[in-house]
Order: sequence, then C-alpha cells, then structure tokens
Amino acid sequence: MPPLIQLHQVKKVYTLGEKRIEVLKGIDLEVEKGEFLAIMGVSGSGKSTLLNIIGLMDRPTTGEYILMGERIDNLDDDRLSEFRNAYIGFVFQEFYLIEYLTAIENILLPILYSHRHISHPQKRGLQLLEKVGLADCAKKKPSQLSGGQQQRVAIARALINEPEIILADEPTGQLDTKTALEIMDIFHQLHAEGKTIIMVTHDPEMASKAGRVVRIKDGLIV
Repeated sequence: MPPLIQLHQVKKVYTLGEKRIEVLKGIDLEVEKGEFLAIMGVSGSGKSTLLNIIGLMDRPTTGEYILMGERIDNLDDDRLSEFRNAYIGFVFQEFYLIEYLTAIENILLPILYSHRHISHPQKRGLQLLEKVGLADCAKKKPSQLSGGQQQRVAIARALINEPEIILADEPTGQLDTKTALEIMDIFHQLHAEGKTIIMVTHDPEMASKAGRVVRIKDGLIV
C-alpha cells in the first residue's frame, strides 16, 4: 500500500515586491496511514508552511503532492476544498473558537462547509465533547472555558467530519505542562483509534510523544 501522504521536492517561494523568499527548499516526505509524526524546528524554519501545504491551506510553488493516491498540487480550489473538508481536521495553537457560539455550536461549524453527510450531528457533537472530557460544557462559551478546555473543544471540532488526518500546529503552545500532557493523551487516544496525526511543535518533550520526529531547518528536512 502506498503512503497516505507523499511530498516530492516541494518548494515554497513567497514574493514581496522584488524580493523572493524561499521558505521550503525541496522537501521529500512520506507519511504512512496511522502514523503519529512530529515536525520540529525553530521559528521561521518552514514547519508551519509545510503543515499548511499538507493541509491544503497553501499550494507548493513547485514539486509534487500526492494524498491518498491522488495528485493534489494541481487541483482547482473547489476540489482542494472538498479534499480538505472531507479528510483533514485542524487543531491550532490559538484555538480559533468563535466567542459568541457555545462549545457545541463551535464543534458543529465545519459541517456547514462539508459535503459529507453526518447522521445526527448534534448527537455526534455531544459524543465528541464527552470523548474529550467536556460532557458538561456543551452550552458554555469560550470565555467560560480554560485554555485547556478550549483546546479540547477545538479537537472535537476537528473530529466532527470524521477526518482521516489530524493536523496540529503547536497545539500545546499556550498551555501549561500538565494541561499540555492531557492534550497529548487525547492525541494518543485518537492515534490508537487509527487516526493519522501530524503535529508541529518546538517542544522536545511533546515531540517525544510521537512515533516519529522529523526536523526541519532553513526549509530543508535534516
């Protein structure tokens, strides 16, 4: 079986006026289905750009990206959006919860942009809240939740469309060590259930919880 994700000589160049900034300089990477991968690197190394390309939030300037056996980098925006909504769930450092929505409303939001039919979405949302340990917080708004609780809601939101892949960008970056380890326990549970997880982090302790660590420096995997 071919790898779930294959990147071949992926480069990313940004242009600012007459200045060209080469952020990724030729990335070769394969990720197997069911793998838990950590991507490490200092700020500015290119790790978040790499994650955005894997998550179809950005396109490579050159190179080839194959996801689930399909060439991705040359698809149109609508097809990319379909792939992203169907197969990828995102967890960010900043949580990105909508302040005026309750926890359950935040979790259900991705369904509005998905073509996948979710049976009994309200029930599934409540099940996901229970899964992340927040069964009694469905009607609370983000301002009523701690940072760790907000990240749990964000993880539940990432799971609502039943994605194959979870992408996490510094998911413990705003959390204290105890809460960060609790969040990592949730990722381990998801990994044990068969999810493929790719996590960007600068924290060696969090990276050590993954099955494999890839280090990126100056736009190259080292």
